[in-house]
Amino acid sequence: MKRLLTHLLTAGLAAGLVWMLLREPVPATGPAGAAGKTLLYYQSPMHPWVKSSQPGRCTVCGMQLVPVYQGDKGYDKEAAGSGIVMLPAGSPNVMGLQTSEVKRRPLERTMRVAGLVEDDDSRHRIMSAYTGGRVEKLFVNFEGAEVKAGQPLATFYSQDLLSAARDYKLAIKQGGGSLQVSAGTRLRQLGLTPEQITAVPDRADDDLFFEILAPVSGTVVKRHVYEGQYVQEGGELFEIADFSRKWFQFIAYEQDLPFLRTGQKVRLTTPSIPGKVIESSVTFINPNLDEMTRSARVRVEIENKETPEGLGLGREFLHKLYGEAVVALDAPEVITVPRQAVLWSNLQPRVYVEKEVGTYQQRAVTLGRTGDAYFEVVDGLKDGERVVLTGNMLIDGQAQLDAMATGGPPALESAPALTAMPDMDHTALLAYLKAVDAVNAALADDNLEAAHAALQKLPASPEGIIKIPPPPPVLDLKELRKAFLPWSQEVAKVATAIQDHLPGIHIFRCPMTNDLWTGAPANAKWIQLTTDLRNPYWGHEMRSCGTEIKP
Repeated sequence: MKRLLTHLLTAGLAAGLVWMLLREPVPATGPAGAAGKTLLYYQSPMHPWVKSSQPGRCTVCGMQLVPVYQGDKGYDKEAAGSGIVMLPAGSPNVMGLQTSEVKRRPLERTMRVAGLVEDDDSRHRIMSAYTGGRVEKLFVNFEGAEVKAGQPLATFYSQDLLSAARDYKLAIKQGGGSLQVSAGTRLRQLGLTPEQITAVPDRADDDLFFEILAPVSGTVVKRHVYEGQYVQEGGELFEIADFSRKWFQFIAYEQDLPFLRTGQKVRLTTPSIPGKVIESSVTFINPNLDEMTRSARVRVEIENKETPEGLGLGREFLHKLYGEAVVALDAPEVITVPRQAVLWSNLQPRVYVEKEVGTYQQRAVTLGRTGDAYFEVVDGLKDGERVVLTGNMLIDGQAQLDAMATGGPPALESAPALTAMPDMDHTALLAYLKAVDAVNAALADDNLEAAHAALQKLPASPEGIIKIPPPPPVLDLKELRKAFLPWSQEVAKVATAIQDHLPGIHIFRCPMTNDLWTGAPANAKWIQLTTDLRNPYWGHEMRSCGTEIKP
């Protein structure tokens, strides 16, 4: 009841708007009219089946009748039940009606995300003890300290180092040669740098300590030792991270992944640096999806510049900083329709296609991905057709009024009239679809033998319903899938038309079938009797790739 009231209210509002736009009558100067044309009759612009040989008002809505001259389009009674809306001459201009061309274009989409600024894992360095000993003094005793390569971090006492240093000095006194090389190699193994080894001969005999130097410049993110602590060989001392480059990481869900690719531009902002926009690009998309959230982590590399002295921050981006970004997504060229041209009824998208100026046909469409300004059109429209962009609500109101006058809703052009089949044919078709589902399941499991067995059990479909024959037995899965795809598409098309009459039929599409082989179409469909996604085109390689097309 609510739905009926909604339709009546929509139709009434549309009728009122069109009445206001067209209430000024078109003047007629007599039988020949203003332009010398022969006047045929007067007609209601809102209810075209109301005609009169004399000027007056519509008996339904009270709207002024307009003249129809010879050569103008009259009201087509058959059009009322076919989803075609015919407007009187001049009405599209008065209504401000605009159309747009359906064409192939890149499907641009702006993705807004939130994530964290994290450190670059590839720029971490853990310092560990090359030999056992005691940490005598710490020069860096807190986490977050900035250090330069070669800067002393601690002094270290080690009996092994002292013995190796004495051996190196003795080898030099004995003339160097292979003994000096061997002793120097030993010092390198114990963690001294080439510069420290060069300075060993000048060390005082009572100097018992060696300096531990920072191997790289960066920030001390972890300190594992204290002064006076004894460490074993291999014990961790410090962890240093180079924060000159950071990773901004965010979550991308399955529906966004078809748009994402490396190299796409990203504009990043963060509350800690108000007013500044950092531009970078996507560098990595994790191929492993999280099973719980069905999402993947996406990485953006950003430069982390040093802040001016006195601010006390060190660098612009701190660790684990919150950030927001805008990613400019794009996709290969596809057939698109402006989003504002699409109307929705019971989750079924539809548009009005301009057959000629003043004549518009309601058309059901199957939509794919969503862009900022356009929808991808999977089925229902062709490149070059024109759809109503503004004024489509008024035309839709007229279509509903026409439908009421003819006793039923307008038929959508793309829906096959299969619902009037006898019960016997419905039963046969359902058995046929169940057998098709068995073929799908075998292909989803990469089981060639099971697919052949399911095809052999395939019953005959009701005559004339499935116009493409099933695939013949072949020697490998790829060839079978090539033959299977057009047949599966035809079965899905038929199932779409009768989905409401055969409960339990689910229709899916895969956005990546054009990558299967050269010439393969994108967004190929298939049917299932369960909602458990099983992609027959990709099998185990991408078994869960696809989305269900809701009726």
